[in-house]
Amino acid sequence: MNNNDLFSVDFTRSLPPALKNDPNMLALAQVIAEQLQINAKDIEKNIIYARIDELDEQTLDILAYDLHVDWYDYSYPIDVKRRTIRDSVKVHRQLGTKYAVETALGAVFPGTTVKEWFEYGGDPYMFKVIIGATESGVSAERQAAVLERVQFYKNLRSHLEAISYQIEKRTTVQVAAVHSVGTRLEVYPYLAHGMESSGGVFYAGFTKYGRKLEIFPNEAFGDHWEV
Repeated sequence: MNNNDLFSVDFTRSLPPALKNDPNMLALAQVIAEQLQINAKDIEKNIIYARIDELDEQTLDILAYDLHVDWYDYSYPIDVKRRTIRDSVKVHRQLGTKYAVETALGAVFPGTTVKEWFEYGGDPYMFKVIIGATESGVSAERQAAVLERVQFYKNLRSHLEAISYQIEKRTTVQVAAVHSVGTRLEVYPYLAHGMESSGGVFYAGFTKYGRKLEIFPNEAFGDHWEV
């Protein structure tokens, strides 16, 4: 035990040196210290209203009875029970008002609103309830609970004229746009202009001349040569 808070402090460190050296007294002190720590942790159980989100369902039912939450329904889901008890103090302070009706019903149906007769042109002392059923939905049991328990927090002269339900469906629409800015570059091969060309045709020829020369030997020799 190295901590010094109330829930983990080592109480045996407060013993005088003479008792710390006595094994029997030290063992007894350790047992007492462990029990004191258990008792210290049980102190949290005395904190009830501030720990609504941690209480079990049975404790919530008892707490609703003790706090006189007359519009409390034991069949509610535990999260609805917690909201109903948490808002009960505000409802009790404002009983008989539009705020009380909206707060009490809002614990069961989040988003519920109340329209009084002069807000929609109805008969005097009438009101309508628009129940927000987006989160919790609508069931016959809950509708009956509204009709049965609305009398506990409305004023005596007002009367419920109608109940309507409002369900919102939300979706996500994704829209995208692209803006493109650019320059088109076209590259063409080089074309030369103003070029001049010239050419010619060359012809060649030759003439061969020859002559045949015959040489005859002197007849005196009796031989013949031809060139």
